[in-house]
Amino acid sequence: MMRRRTGSGAGPPPIAIRRALEEGWAGFRVAPWPLVLFTLLLGSLNLFCQLTIRWSDDLLLDPFGQPAPLPLLIRGLAWLGYVVSNLWLAVGLLRGADQALGGQRPRLRQLLAADLPSLLRAGGSAALVLLVLALVMRLAQASAWLLALLQPLLVGLPLLAGLAAVVYLATDQILCLPISILGQVSPVEAFRRSRTAIDPHWLQALGLTLLLGLLVLAGFLLLVVGLAAALPLAACTLVAAYRQVFWLSRNPG
Repeated sequence: MMRRRTGSGAGPPPIAIRRALEEGWAGFRVAPWPLVLFTLLLGSLNLFCQLTIRWSDDLLLDPFGQPAPLPLLIRGLAWLGYVVSNLWLAVGLLRGADQALGGQRPRLRQLLAADLPSLLRAGGSAALVLLVLALVMRLAQASAWLLALLQPLLVGLPLLAGLAAVVYLATDQILCLPISILGQVSPVEAFRRSRTAIDPHWLQALGLTLLLGLLVLAGFLLLVVGLAAALPLAACTLVAAYRQVFWLSRNPG
């Protein structure tokens, strides 16, 4: 069961970004190789699925212009593998980071172990957040279309407002996945708890979001090896921030 750390009862504490990075780095140093190897394995599966999807694009139609059953099946399986590998990577990294930050050294076989309930919660949380963001952008596009009929010079305002709302909501849900996976709560409850914890300290959460983005970007610039290390470090930093705001209280036995 997850309880919010309230200190003196004034509400959730703000995220200390520097402390989260330092604790994340310390956690990553506890078990760098299992986390990096796990990222390489799941990243390779994810890349294979992406390449298969691109390869199947050229084979979807037979010589008569009709959908070919086998390429359609392969494409569907590749998309399924792509989604599952992303969720599996997120679940494994967050669980491994939580163990490392708790002073335990996660093993590769533990990270690779399939945890269906966590995968389902992670998938539901990601789908819920993406759905809300998509609805916001659709509403902004519809507003821009209506405004274009009335006042074309102001057509960009709804799109800017929609983009600002997307940034706000995405930052608001920065802790949604850790809450769902580590806190073992439903996607809707994780969405609510993340918003409750982040709203009073949104600027600190925005700083954490930018820091995580910079870590991942640096990994991309250093190609495969850099990304394999950057993703676990980002996961450890995110879990460190989560642990600042929440803690896990496990009942004995």
